[in-house]
Amino acid sequence: MGKDGKLKRIARLTPPQAIMAGFALMICVGAVLLCLPISSKGGERVKFLDALFTATSANCVTGLVIVNTSERWSWFGKIVILALIQFGALGFMTVITVVMLAARRPITLRGRQVIQASFNQDSIGGMVKLAKDAAVITLLFESAGAALLAVSFYSGSNMPFIESVYQGIFHSISAFCNAGFDNIGSDGLIPFQDSVPVNLIIMALIVSGGIGFTVWSEAAMLARATRRWSLRSRAAHLSLHGKMVFFFTGILILSGAALFALLEWSNPDTLGNLPARGKFMAALFQSVTLRTAGFNTIAQDALTEASQFISCILMMIGGSSASAAGGMKTATVGVIVFSMVSALKGRRGLEAFGRSLPPDLLQKALTVAAAMMTVVLTSTLLLYFTEMSNPFPHTFMDLLFESCSAAGTVGVSAGITPYLSSAGKIVVIICMYLGRLSPVTVAVALTAKLDAGADGISLPMERVIIG
Repeated sequence: MGKDGKLKRIARLTPPQAIMAGFALMICVGAVLLCLPISSKGGERVKFLDALFTATSANCVTGLVIVNTSERWSWFGKIVILALIQFGALGFMTVITVVMLAARRPITLRGRQVIQASFNQDSIGGMVKLAKDAAVITLLFESAGAALLAVSFYSGSNMPFIESVYQGIFHSISAFCNAGFDNIGSDGLIPFQDSVPVNLIIMALIVSGGIGFTVWSEAAMLARATRRWSLRSRAAHLSLHGKMVFFFTGILILSGAALFALLEWSNPDTLGNLPARGKFMAALFQSVTLRTAGFNTIAQDALTEASQFISCILMMIGGSSASAAGGMKTATVGVIVFSMVSALKGRRGLEAFGRSLPPDLLQKALTVAAAMMTVVLTSTLLLYFTEMSNPFPHTFMDLLFESCSAAGTVGVSAGITPYLSSAGKIVVIICMYLGRLSPVTVAVALTAKLDAGADGISLPMERVIIG
């Protein structure tokens, strides 16, 4: 096939297929760059599978690592990882859009459709503005986070000033993008578990990155248009999506923190030896980081099985739509919960915050949830077979924890990640890729159908017995 034929095939890609191809391209380029001797300390070439694993983890903003980031990668390698994280969080088309706008090039209808698909929007209007807002929001949060973290690292540890600035930039990008890559050492952020500034700044960045660009864009627009309004009045004028995102984000963080504090309070390997303030801080950080960030201030392999189970649930839920976070998303869970509440109240329609929702939203929410659980369960079973002879001690719950972390693009691990077999690494790579794109996006891309009823066929209706 000639060059023109290949270009025509690329032009015929549906928006979801273009998103899949964009992520795959970034991962492959990143893996090749990480294989270069210049990317590793000492100039030793990294195995391609390990480089591919790292590139996928970075671009899919996950944070699972085969090798220690601080000890294995050179400055060049870390810059490659940061670039993969940044481009992965914003999305391939968003980066291209910002570059084209800077070069004063027009954005085609095709490009706007891809942006619409990447941010999961219903309308194509305002897509260029949304891409610009996403870039500006990211820059503002990361810049503020980098400055605050640099001051905190410098004043709260023995880091030199230049090292503090570098670590502040690295961890600000990693935290806002919900990537979870740390560059401190083998213990991650555990040495900073009693540092209130570092904990609060990183938690704020994680939550901000998981809220969603559309919600922040809407909040900024409300703030500009209603300067004399109170915060309560502005919150009341948020869209239903914005209200649902903030409501469930708060509920999940607070309930998760309470459960971790309760379950790990006396565990000497996690919270048991900390003072009361440290216990609450570590429990809150654990709840926040499971919103797809991947940092840790306590040992994940020392959690009780009950805490691991709660962690798996939070990791599968993840953050919010049109954000750097993964998982099935807060709005998805919100639609399912409000549907259940409406049914228990005896109402046929779907209601939330004084508004009614279209019935097809429940079908989409259930599809996303079922697809996520299918990916997690399938990858867990595959890991069970690939790691049967793995000498590293692990349980089935550890494998489930690993699968939820990969599919939810979280990045925390019970410790088995560096010891995975080659087949296990491939399973986790695929899981991270599917988790970042979302299983439904992948399914739509492969079938090239955006509507289930696109063929116009309506079959006879019949009821089944439920319950």
